[in-house]
Amino acid sequence: MKQKKRMTIKELLAKQDISRQIYAEKYRHSISQASGDNPENLLDKLNIKTGYYSLRTRVLKNSWIKYRPASQAIKWLFREVFKDPSTYRYTKQLMGQGQMFIFEYFNPKYKDTSVLPYFDKHPLVISLGPVVTNLGVRNIGFNLHLLPPKIRIIVMCAIFEFSKRSYRYQIFLKREAPVQIKYQTIVNGLKRFGVKFCIRMYIPARMKQIVRFPYKDWHKAIFIPSRAYYGIRAAKLINEWKAFCRKEGTYISPNINWQTHI
Repeated sequence: MKQKKRMTIKELLAKQDISRQIYAEKYRHSISQASGDNPENLLDKLNIKTGYYSLRTRVLKNSWIKYRPASQAIKWLFREVFKDPSTYRYTKQLMGQGQMFIFEYFNPKYKDTSVLPYFDKHPLVISLGPVVTNLGVRNIGFNLHLLPPKIRIIVMCAIFEFSKRSYRYQIFLKREAPVQIKYQTIVNGLKRFGVKFCIRMYIPARMKQIVRFPYKDWHKAIFIPSRAYYGIRAAKLINEWKAFCRKEGTYISPNINWQTHI
């Protein structure tokens, strides 16, 4: 019986590269649609009006923050969002870059393994858009539920500010197209808040009941708590985030006064 020939590293990398090319071509149109448009420099160059929408102001003026915002957000989610599929339901598999989503993710590929000892069953994600891997196309983004609640608000507002002209352009025109957000700008600018801790990748076919929040609803959606973590409790998750921050050489309190940092 002949032994199967083992592939060299070079051959394996070549095979993976071919796989990525195949998947990239197969999903070329969908990936293009999910990519952001209207980069900041083009808006500036053409002097396009974008309005003056302030996410920071909307968050600070949200009446929910005075009394149990998580409870108010859950009521809104069930009483309004889930009952208005024409506004909120998202039927595509690939998440648009720069947009915010919530969905069910009950059965990750590496569930109950050392690769994925815990996960959020209802991720609240600001998408970095789809990426092509040798295993197929994946959705990647910042799952805000993996950060302490007050840090989530700071991170969301900062991401908006980094690309505010593009976001304002969409809001001004009452559009919901993807927005280009810059990974390196975000992770460098928000390093002290441990933002890389919440970057996750999702298999599109395993994502269920996807909701996309319009840009003008972000100030409400940010207060939606995770309805279930698998394999970890919320307090332990915060400790994991703290440990990650220490490894990154930073320290920030999860009880930070978020109003002064947005």
